[in-house]
Amino acid sequence: MASYRNLADRDRTQVSHKAETRTSPEYQSWRRDDLYHLAQMRGIENRANMSNDELAQALSTQKQS
Repeated sequence: MASYRNLADRDRTQVSHKAETRTSPEYQSWRRDDLYHLAQMRGIENRANMSNDELAQALSTQKQS
């Protein structure tokens, strides 16, 4: 018979593994205002002249701090 402790440990391991394999947000579906605000928070240069696609690309390639 399996103990409840072993089942809980297995579930915790599966949850932490899923958290590690998350991908970055899909910025392509975000509104420009939201993209611009996040770019401003992250200090992306020349963001005012970027299109939605360029903002999404800049945000997805920038390392998060």
